[in-house]
Amino acid sequence: MKKLLIIVWLIVAPWAASAQLDSLAPMVEEFLLESYEERITEEDGAADFTDELEQLLQYQSQKINLNDMPAEVAYTLLGFSDYQYYQLQLYIEMYGELVTVYELAAVEGFTRADVERLWGRVEVQPTRKGRKLFVDFFRKSKSNLLLRYGQVLERQAGYDTSARNGYAGSPPRLTFKYSFQTGEHFALALAAEKDAGEEFFRGSQKQGFDHYSFFVNVKSIGVLRNCVIGDYTLGFGQGLVMGGRAMGSRGGGAAQIRKFTSLLRASAPMNEGSFLRGAAVTVGNASYSGTVFYSHRFFDGKLSVDDDGTEWFEGSLSPTGYHRTVSEIAAIGATRNRVYGAHFRTRQRIFELGVTAVNTQFVTAVSPATEVYRRYGFSGKSVFNGSVDHKLILHKTILFGEAAVSLCGTRSGLAVLQGAVFDPDPRSKLSVLLRYYDRSYVALQGSGFGAGGGSNEWGAYVAADFVTGRRTALNLFADYYRFPWLRYRLDSPSGGFDFGAVFSVNASKYLSLSLKYRFTEREQNHRLTDYYQSVEWIRKHRFRCMVECVPAAWLKLKTEADYAVNVAGSAKARNGLLLFQDVSVKIEKWDFAVKARVAFFQTDSYDERLYAYESDLLYTFTINSYYGKGVRYYLMASYGYAFFDIQLRFSQTYYDDRTSISSGASQIDGRTKSELRAQVLFHF
Repeated sequence: MKKLLIIVWLIVAPWAASAQLDSLAPMVEEFLLESYEERITEEDGAADFTDELEQLLQYQSQKINLNDMPAEVAYTLLGFSDYQYYQLQLYIEMYGELVTVYELAAVEGFTRADVERLWGRVEVQPTRKGRKLFVDFFRKSKSNLLLRYGQVLERQAGYDTSARNGYAGSPPRLTFKYSFQTGEHFALALAAEKDAGEEFFRGSQKQGFDHYSFFVNVKSIGVLRNCVIGDYTLGFGQGLVMGGRAMGSRGGGAAQIRKFTSLLRASAPMNEGSFLRGAAVTVGNASYSGTVFYSHRFFDGKLSVDDDGTEWFEGSLSPTGYHRTVSEIAAIGATRNRVYGAHFRTRQRIFELGVTAVNTQFVTAVSPATEVYRRYGFSGKSVFNGSVDHKLILHKTILFGEAAVSLCGTRSGLAVLQGAVFDPDPRSKLSVLLRYYDRSYVALQGSGFGAGGGSNEWGAYVAADFVTGRRTALNLFADYYRFPWLRYRLDSPSGGFDFGAVFSVNASKYLSLSLKYRFTEREQNHRLTDYYQSVEWIRKHRFRCMVECVPAAWLKLKTEADYAVNVAGSAKARNGLLLFQDVSVKIEKWDFAVKARVAFFQTDSYDERLYAYESDLLYTFTINSYYGKGVRYYLMASYGYAFFDIQLRFSQTYYDDRTSISSGASQIDGRTKSELRAQVLFHF
């Protein structure tokens, strides 16, 4: 039967290959960008996903082997559902490895359209059995060396020698990363970064770079599944206790609501973001595994002593990594913490269960917040988190969730998340997610699904994806939520409602269209007098129209128009408009590419700002915010040779509504802000 199916699909292969460009499913890259753009919009543009995306972006330049494919790659880059991935693994277990991509249509849960969509993105190669560690070490090793430079070209106020608390260092931002990998068993990396304004091999940074990161990674040797010494990240369950921000976002599609359990991953981030530093090890097999970890990190801030001699730490537990001014330098390493714990997981054919326990201890007690709305946030010296997560596959339905508790001093908190993804038909997908986060729940390494940062929230989220025609698709989502306690700029319990719709049309293999609408309704403080303020509803509408055209194999054009309307109470509506044109040219013969954009924007205020993804250097992820009135453009060129790739990027923003840009040490006197970035990647 298997041979017959292979023969049939080989006969129709030419037709499938010609139809693959007409796939109804959006490209994986665009799908991910939509998801991350929603998150950055919610987090006010401050989020940095570079390290989380780096490993996934590496797969974009190579085909993915269906016979040896991690679940993380299947869910994110290929858009598999849990049911599809489960059925593929079951098929390989029963009938052996796939011998052609077209055989995928014989797997339950996959259709001819799925094969067309995946054509060109995947391949079928035999999985090597009994890999020889030492042979791989000498024959399969590869190294990469990345050097990156970036600088704002206009002079900023902080570099004036007479400026109070000005920048101590030079304007360039410098980054490097070296990585070595041999086969699938051993890898190491070293990365370093100097931010703009920081000193370099002098003053407070005599050791050179301000930030260093490294790891040594050994994996897939017997029962040793993964071992990391250095920097790493962990992802357990749905992220209520421990997890990155990848996936699990609102507005990213019906399949995007669930976080995948990535367990332990080595990481050498080129910025001082969220990571653990120490050692971690995972042992076990495909059915049972256990992870233990220990981390030790420093945090910037200041120490104070109260009347009874108790020492308190005052500072942010979300590192910015900036050490540019006298005050920032004085705050370096004010306190440190220890994070240690364990995770046990069992994976059966249709069921997964995980148990997590994490303890976080600070050397110095963290000072309680003075703001009333932060009364139930973390303070003290320690917090314990424990959780149980699960996933259950019932035919074409995936049930998943996590329940977690936190113990912080005398306070305890509860968090519960339960979701389901339904695949009733190959042309539709539905999902539902319910969450409840107690106002006293604290998880310093967590990142739960929601609108309020994983605390003080309950809500219900629904999403649906439909293939409405041969060339059309519709994605919908709605989210209703409440905040039982106060929040920033909210002096009473509040709530909100979000709704979004995306309609996509693939008119031909040369032309596609996307229409998007997003509605947000939430409450916010409204100042009436100097002594009194009320709470009013803020309603935001955002419309987006995007057209992509591929008139030639070497040319791609993209035109986009974004329009925003904000209505606050009975006040007059305020508007924002963004128009931009992208041009991409790629000459395969010379391995040369050019990307350019010209954007025009005008908004009534900062509240009507609009976000748009911008092409950037390899392994970087940029979503820029546009507000005020002006023009922005960028030009990026890439060239690849036998052993290196080089990229140059220049961008400039001209503001027509101001004579100075930004404020404080970042202020630029003038109407333009220009930035130059360059990167060289050596691979050998």
